[in-house]
Amino acid sequence: MNGDSRKAIYGAYADRYKESLDHVRHVYLKIALATDMSEHEANEQVTGLLDSWREPTEVLETAESAVNTEGPEAVARSARSASRALTHFGTVVLESITTNKGMREIHVEAAKEAYGPTYRAYLEFLYAAAESLGEDDFLRLRS
Repeated sequence: MNGDSRKAIYGAYADRYKESLDHVRHVYLKIALATDMSEHEANEQVTGLLDSWREPTEVLETAESAVNTEGPEAVARSARSASRALTHFGTVVLESITTNKGMREIHVEAAKEAYGPTYRAYLEFLYAAAESLGEDDFLRLRS
């Protein structure tokens, strides 16, 4: 494939990843705020979050598959690693929503700790893609 189509494939993955990451982060912030709410308010918040929940990697599957097909292996590997990190972050955030109020703070703290590695995995994908494309703008436009 030519450089433009490779750039489009990498861009599609990066854009879907960032959308999913932003969604999970938004849910995380809301559940973190719920730890300081009354039980009634927290329950309302949790119900709303469960209603809006979507699996973070659902929208990534097709885009990740295209990156894996396109390669090179370093970019494909970084996409797989980023997807695994996002899945982990999503799982920890979902656990913080579904756990009982007494355990919620522990799960919220675990989600807080999982965010950094998830964002770092996203950046590592961007660096790998930019290096493969030979375009620093790819990185600057998405980080």
